[in-house]
Amino acid sequence: MKKKFLSLAFYVAIVTMLFVLVLAVSCKKQEKTETAKTVVEEPKIDYGPSIPPTKTAKVTWAGCRRSDYGWKEAMFKREPSAEEWINYAGRMGAEYEGSIPSFIWIVGSITGNEGAQRCSVNFPVGQKIDGVEDFPADMNKAFLDMCDEKGYSVWLQVEPGDCDLVPLAKATMEFYKDHKCVKGFGVDVEWYKTKNPDMPAGYGTKIDDDLAKALDEAIKSVDPRFTLFLKHWDGGWMPPTYRSDIIFVNDSQYFDNLEKMKSFFTAWAERYYPNPVMFQIGYPADYDVWGKLENPKGELGAILAEDVKDDQHVGIIWVDFSLRKAMQSGK
Repeated sequence: MKKKFLSLAFYVAIVTMLFVLVLAVSCKKQEKTETAKTVVEEPKIDYGPSIPPTKTAKVTWAGCRRSDYGWKEAMFKREPSAEEWINYAGRMGAEYEGSIPSFIWIVGSITGNEGAQRCSVNFPVGQKIDGVEDFPADMNKAFLDMCDEKGYSVWLQVEPGDCDLVPLAKATMEFYKDHKCVKGFGVDVEWYKTKNPDMPAGYGTKIDDDLAKALDEAIKSVDPRFTLFLKHWDGGWMPPTYRSDIIFVNDSQYFDNLEKMKSFFTAWAERYYPNPVMFQIGYPADYDVWGKLENPKGELGAILAEDVKDDQHVGIIWVDFSLRKAMQSGK
């Protein structure tokens, strides 16, 4: 009887150990699953709004535009390095107290003179988009990394040609969404479907409300912080009624005098109030106007922004065509 009792106790002990072992393995598996779930469900980093909630300075953004071709016209011996671009925007920012050093940074240029015009971008898109030629390496990373560290603001602009613009806008924001300096996507409307027979030569094709809405929603589907900017010198090429938080950029030139220039840009701001606006200035065609100023990169923007409403954000962006000359004076 004693042997039978010991034998039964032995089997109970074995079964208990096996149960404990199975339970431990099950817990480990659950732990791994929960860990995997945690990684997958990790929330997006909130980089804050692209547009400050309130205006705290007369000029909100001050900086420069960069293109593949502008620095050549500016008579730089070579393209400025990322560090030099950062310095130029910093100096522009220093001219306007309280402003954020900023860039309109062109990542896609129009190519092709005959037939369909394509948009050639300097980063890998990662998918086929009609009318887009991408590049196998990211040519903007080092620069954007520095802007991340500095706290600068960057809008990535394209000259779209005949490309499928909405997918390009979304793909661009997807690729650069982890750079906190990137604030949104921009379109130079002058270069959108330039061969449209229904439009005047050299003006591009108008952005209607539907396209503006599609672009705005596409980039915000990647991250709600992203803002769209649309650039042209003629308000007739902007969406008639769709506004959201679009930044309306004006790059007009060929002014007779400073008074006309100021009146024109003030009217542009009033037209799109309360939306933010940016003035892209410093064109060589206006040298007879701004060249008379002692410190053009600081004085011209201050004059143009003077009558913009106190609750409307305004940016002053110096075009790269004359950047070298502009940097010879002021801060």
